[in-house]
Amino acid sequence: MKQFLITVAGVLTGLVLFLVLAPIILIGMLSASFNSQPPQPSHMVLALDLREPLTDQSSSNPFASFSGGGNALLDVLGKIDGARTDNAVEGIYIRANTGGMQAAQAEELRAALAAFRASGKFVVAHIQNDGVRMGMPGYMAIADSDEVWLQETSEFQPMGLSAEVTFFGQTLQRYHLQAQFEQREDYKTYPNSLTQSTFTPAHREEVTSLMNGIYGNMIANIATDRGITPEATRSAVEATPFTAQRARELTLIDEIGRPEEAERAALARAENAELIDFADYRAPVHSGGRVIAVVQGEGAIVSGPISHDLFNDESQMNSDAIAQALLDASEDDDVAAIVFRVSSPGGSVVASDQILAALRTAKERGKHVVVSMGDVAASGGYYVSAFADEIIASPSTITGSIGVVGGKLIIGPAMDYYLSSNTETVTVGSPMVEMFSTNRGFNQAERATFAAFIDRAYQQFLGLVAEGRGMTPEQVRTVAQGRVWTGQQALERGLVDHLGGFSVALARARALAGIDEDARVQLRFYPTAENPFEAFGEMFGASSASVEGLVRLNAALSDPRLQRVMSAMREEDANARAETERMTIH
Repeated sequence: MKQFLITVAGVLTGLVLFLVLAPIILIGMLSASFNSQPPQPSHMVLALDLREPLTDQSSSNPFASFSGGGNALLDVLGKIDGARTDNAVEGIYIRANTGGMQAAQAEELRAALAAFRASGKFVVAHIQNDGVRMGMPGYMAIADSDEVWLQETSEFQPMGLSAEVTFFGQTLQRYHLQAQFEQREDYKTYPNSLTQSTFTPAHREEVTSLMNGIYGNMIANIATDRGITPEATRSAVEATPFTAQRARELTLIDEIGRPEEAERAALARAENAELIDFADYRAPVHSGGRVIAVVQGEGAIVSGPISHDLFNDESQMNSDAIAQALLDASEDDDVAAIVFRVSSPGGSVVASDQILAALRTAKERGKHVVVSMGDVAASGGYYVSAFADEIIASPSTITGSIGVVGGKLIIGPAMDYYLSSNTETVTVGSPMVEMFSTNRGFNQAERATFAAFIDRAYQQFLGLVAEGRGMTPEQVRTVAQGRVWTGQQALERGLVDHLGGFSVALARARALAGIDEDARVQLRFYPTAENPFEAFGEMFGASSASVEGLVRLNAALSDPRLQRVMSAMREEDANARAETERMTIH
């Protein structure tokens, strides 16, 4: 029995050590490998694969790499800009995206690649479409390449835009469920998929206008890049699908061939160059110059504690973290200006208000703040931007949605019908304490109270936008109504100041801070990356110092020099034992 307990204890100890120490040792091994990176070739062609979806920013989660996340747009843009002035980089070979790229992301990539080519370097792109539709944004991103290749069997698949909305209004009724929402105003269509069975007139108008705006921007960009008229471009796109040969006749592509052929063509443009994966490329690091802070915010805007999920890299704009990042940047005497990158569909009113208050404090401390909108900066994403000195959006950024919506899904009747359950509640305190119960709908008093809250939030939103943008509440309401706009449409309505991506926002921050256009600047990113040792300590109840000590010990043990010494010591020890045994035998 004693031996059995010892065995069980050993197994449990081993399991705990594996679960806790294995990730730590993995980080240590990676840390050791990063400290011994080989030198880069003197002639390079960078290989950039855009087929995986792009996040806007790198995750602040210290464990994000465990989930196998792909590229971040800001990282890609930074490397392209670094390669633009790196004499060792002669060109870029791209595997084009044919599916899931956002139009605003494609516009920023297009601008970065154009600047790269303007420096005298080349871009070769290959399209390998294997679906029933070819993503128009992904094509637009690379249309200005020196060579655009298409695999012959891929053909040039249908191009255009579509928006599918599934409505569950009748479904909820069928299953004894109900959605109750208050929305301000008609174009604030977020709850429509739960409350309606088809498009309302306002909903259809909004979606159609948005799609036409994005489609028109892409047609104009492709026409410019391929050197054909917008009319010819529109006719060609709307005639798809067709063969690769026909695509070349219409000058939509330049060459026909497989990826390996396009890769060889790219290397043939360079002199004795090596193909280097984009992830392995290290752009030159320049020191000196004034500092521009970059505060990064991506995902739904939420309040509450910051979570550390080992295998989840889904981004959130946590109000504590983003507000503190803005305050930290504003307190840094080295920082000349702040670029606040916002890529968010919105979220909590309270969390948005906390972030906006920090932005206003940064301005009061004398820092100029420029907002750079990502592919979407709507509702709360616009709320947190309203008081910036300038707002920059890509032509196809989705923004606006100045409105408020809230409500609940009622599941009580379905529980009673399908499960024969019976939920009863006892309450004390406010008569509104049960207002958000999902067991029943709002009563008359609760609905009036909730509607009043939504009204106050909407009026506050209108007032903030009016004050921040120098407009009257009436002017704001005219262009608000809960409606989403493209960046181009928002510019025409006074909701943004300039069109462009992250590079334009940096240029505007330079100008506001009085930094010469050609002067060198440093970018300092906020929030600062979380310490993985501290995060592990929080998860497992250990101190960050002890966790870091384990990792450093593993890194030291992984050092080849130490391993050689230990090997020699083991060999010497083995020889000594053999000699002792020999003497004992004799």
